[in-house]
Amino acid sequence: MWFSLLGLTMLKVIKAQGQGLVSDSGRWGYQHQGVPVGGVLDSFSYLVGNRALGNPDNAACLELMGQFVFVCTQPGKVFLANRGAQATLNSKVVYCGQVLYLQEGDVLAIKPPHLGFWTLLCIQGGIDVPMVMGSRSTCLAAVFGGFEGRALQAGDCLKAGSEFQPAVRQGIRLAMPLALRNGAGELPVRCLPGPEFEALNPDSLRLFEQQAYTLGQQCSRMGYALQAQHSPLQLSGSLSLRSHAVHPGIVQLPPRGNPVVLLCESQVTGGYPRLAGVLASELWKFSQLGPGQSVHWVVVDAAQAKRLQHQHNNEIRRYHHVIESNRG
Repeated sequence: MWFSLLGLTMLKVIKAQGQGLVSDSGRWGYQHQGVPVGGVLDSFSYLVGNRALGNPDNAACLELMGQFVFVCTQPGKVFLANRGAQATLNSKVVYCGQVLYLQEGDVLAIKPPHLGFWTLLCIQGGIDVPMVMGSRSTCLAAVFGGFEGRALQAGDCLKAGSEFQPAVRQGIRLAMPLALRNGAGELPVRCLPGPEFEALNPDSLRLFEQQAYTLGQQCSRMGYALQAQHSPLQLSGSLSLRSHAVHPGIVQLPPRGNPVVLLCESQVTGGYPRLAGVLASELWKFSQLGPGQSVHWVVVDAAQAKRLQHQHNNEIRRYHHVIESNRG
């Protein structure tokens, strides 16, 4: 049963030190018109967070990089969905994975997370902003979608949406998705070989999986530039490519030989060799990667990719079962 309430102003931004965006699962189907997909970096935690609040799967949330402070103007429920989130409610530390009950006048302060750059804040009912091209996500490059097509500013008032089911009971805390189980070391990322993978020279074909790649300072929601720890990758010879379609998850090879993995706000065309495609079930893991941390590629075939997607779907079902068993 879905509840339906009038949208109410629930949160007012009183501090915005960084970048805050309204996001959902993305703007699919318009890439041929030059419109990027956009949407959340961490699609796995986003899905779990919405279901924990009883929201539709595509309800809009907030992605916050930096420090933000909100005051509650109408009672409501929120959920810190990303692993490593840091926040306080009325100066008391609160944690990811549990429903937070906000009353009028409560102050929610968001700090930079322990993992990655972005905090994922889901709100019961979602963020009530207009749908543009099938999505509520912010497209900063074209200044549309989200909250007036821009990042959040102090003084902005966010309205909660009107459709939701009962949330997970108070006191229940979910163990939110964690990309790297042991908390240290290199993050393994599984991928399928791309159209130009075999254009690598023999040494680089071997090195692609054998060496690690470190995230440097050149990273954005468009893509993360990775620095090869031992040797840049090289092609067997010169390669002339026409501009071709690209999408989130494509691993490109610029001339200097250090790969770039495209993320949610990637361009829609490119001309660099496409070495690989990160599995859809793996791409969310980059949201928990920070500067100086490393990944290593694991190349799989189509059959392995299907099995991994099946395992990921089973993990989502396990979360769904726990959530449904603990609704208030």
